[in-house]
Amino acid sequence: MSETDWIELRPGVPWTTATELNRIARQQGLCLAMAQASVYDEICQVIDLPEQIEQRLVTTYEAGQGINTSDQRRQFLQQRGWSAEDLRYFATKGERVARFRHQVFADEVELRFLASKLDRDQIHYSLIRVRNGDLAFELHQRLQEGEASFEELAACYSEGDERHSGGRVGPVPLSQAHQRVVETLRISQPGQLWPPFFLVDIWLILRLDAWQGARLDDDTRTELLQELFDDWLHQRVMRLLDGEQPDPLPVHLLGRELSSDLA
Repeated sequence: MSETDWIELRPGVPWTTATELNRIARQQGLCLAMAQASVYDEICQVIDLPEQIEQRLVTTYEAGQGINTSDQRRQFLQQRGWSAEDLRYFATKGERVARFRHQVFADEVELRFLASKLDRDQIHYSLIRVRNGDLAFELHQRLQEGEASFEELAACYSEGDERHSGGRVGPVPLSQAHQRVVETLRISQPGQLWPPFFLVDIWLILRLDAWQGARLDDDTRTELLQELFDDWLHQRVMRLLDGEQPDPLPVHLLGRELSSDLA
């Protein structure tokens, strides 16, 4: 058996064969992790870092591991069975992946935001649910005439969990509500009280209290960027697990200017 047939856990120390590793990976459920590792390795291979940034990352990583001398560095590598290149990989992997994520998906963030804005808008509304239609219209009349507050009537009469919060619901994404409720709230003005309407098996009295539209701020942009990358990563990993050859990495998008926080 040639040396290339052996898998090593520590450099220079044969451990098992590729055939045995395949069996272990399948039977121990390691194939997904190995496919993900393969994609991350692809990314790190195509993202070049300026030498100054790379050295800074290595220095920062070593400091975080308590490495301050060459002897400590040598001992650290020996304990883990790493080479100097392995250490460099771990120290720079996060930066390489961040640059890949930004360069490949930054232009798609606004489209993803617009497509998911309804799920991100936050609403506050008040709700009373009762099974008796006559009671629903009576409560609505009392609200219109100011005989009692929404909170008082919800606490006394509402048959849902909202009775414990005075009828108040939210903030929640608009998409979490029933479609009929969503349609009503979307055309409401804050403070607007709607007449009772029947929904499935219960009467609802509804009032929009506040609408907080989602904004594409820095936090949301970062979240969407991660979502786009995660979706791409999942699709690529699934193709590997299905025995298919993924498309080449989008290297034509790499090397573009980065925002200051990644430079």
